[in-house]
Amino acid sequence: MELRDNATIWLRMSSSDRVPCSHRHTLLSDRLREPANVTASSATRHDPAAPALAIISNEPTPYRLHVLQRVARELPSVKLHSLFTHTIDEPSAPWRMAMPQSINPVFFPDAALSGHSPVGPRCITLYRAMRDYLTEHRVSLAVLLGYNDLARLLLLRWASREGALPMLLTGDSNVFAEGHVRGVKRLVKRAAVGYAIGRSAGLMPMGTCGRAFFRLYADHDKPTFLFPYEPDYERLQTPDAQRDKLFALKHGLDPTRKRLVYCGRLVSVKRVDVLIDAFARIAARRPEWDVVIAGDGPLRLALESRVPVSLRGRVKWTGFLQTDETIACYRNCDALVLPSEREPWALVVNEAVACGLAVVATEVVGAAAELVDHGVSGLIVVPGSVSAMSEALLELTDGDRCDTMRRHAELMLARWRAKADPVRGLERALVHFGVMNETGPRAFVRGSGSGFGLSGTTGERT
Repeated sequence: MELRDNATIWLRMSSSDRVPCSHRHTLLSDRLREPANVTASSATRHDPAAPALAIISNEPTPYRLHVLQRVARELPSVKLHSLFTHTIDEPSAPWRMAMPQSINPVFFPDAALSGHSPVGPRCITLYRAMRDYLTEHRVSLAVLLGYNDLARLLLLRWASREGALPMLLTGDSNVFAEGHVRGVKRLVKRAAVGYAIGRSAGLMPMGTCGRAFFRLYADHDKPTFLFPYEPDYERLQTPDAQRDKLFALKHGLDPTRKRLVYCGRLVSVKRVDVLIDAFARIAARRPEWDVVIAGDGPLRLALESRVPVSLRGRVKWTGFLQTDETIACYRNCDALVLPSEREPWALVVNEAVACGLAVVATEVVGAAAELVDHGVSGLIVVPGSVSAMSEALLELTDGDRCDTMRRHAELMLARWRAKADPVRGLERALVHFGVMNETGPRAFVRGSGSGFGLSGTTGERT
């Protein structure tokens, strides 16, 4: 990853010494590390009177940075502050990406939560640092991603009890992922999620399954605005024949053959074993089809050895792919297969559909509920069943069935984007809470009797 621009680090010091660090700029050519003591003084300039918006996430990812850049670019009448609660010295995946200064990134290295207890003392340190940052920068509205650590719950309590600002709760949680949560864990989760929903000023689910998740944990009447993950669609849909050809040559992908692709981590919850076993069942009946496994993880060796010896030449393993490599991979394949037993959203579905692929996914995949029309643009199957997956793959690969499904991908994506654009959802929230009106920003008065300065418009109720 490459850090080309400055980022603000807000250090938790004594209450009198708490200031943004400055004067040192770090450039890293290999991977994005925690920037050391640098300031965003040369960030995109805004009207000093412009209302401030904070979006609080765990770590930068390519798709998250894409949405934040869109917000900064398409909502210039508010000043964006992008706060990250987790360290980026050890990212969850080895992405290479630039940190855009336009999003005004803010890190808290002395209180970062990565690898630490969700209820440990660092959570209190982080909560205080974020609270003070939001207060000093007079943030008018905040969007909080997640609820699963004490720092986030304390932020919600502060924002609601003191009328500090409207804080909206977002996340990729999915109602279909809740079946595995049982016993004491379910009781604790019910208490935490119910508390978070109750303390939030509004909700910003990713889609239908996210709405149902919030409803499962609280019978609420909160204003609701869709705020889904999205990849860089323009980048996905821009042709690059040379890139795609080089990828095929590197990984030995014969252009005359058809391919199923799995893209993601190689971990147990993804159930790549189901795909391998299902393909082994149908391979003799579909001699023109191969499988590509794009990704890496602790189960790779076990999964490689699971492939029957006679089929090992028809199953390709690419390892972890950067964004352009992932796009090239999709462009060399015909259908995405996602056999997960739990999958909150799965941005790979958005990516694959944007590249014109059919999709076979399990019914627990959040994105599939929005982007896969069963029997039309893809197939939905029950998780954990090799028989169900085998039947779906036989149907998909029968004659020109896959090509027919692929032709519906563009329409499915267009419909979804028209109703669930993350920037438009955020814009509606800003209008609803009086931070801006239909034509531009409004004055925001903290602690006013109008309930966070409501404009009188209403959010979408669910």
